[in-house]
Amino acid sequence: MLVKDLLKELNLEGKCFGILVNGKRADEDTVIRETDAVTILPHIAGGF
Repeated sequence: MLVKDLLKELNLEGKCFGILVNGKRADEDTVIRETDAVTILPHIAGGF
């Protein structure tokens, strides 16, 4: 599964979020495996 697939499944696609996979910055094309930890953060202010 890709991060963009997860965002679509969670109805979050097209929104502006910071995404971490296993504590590292990820983009929408990052592959997610079953054992990965995914964190989705809303942008509050400034850049990510």
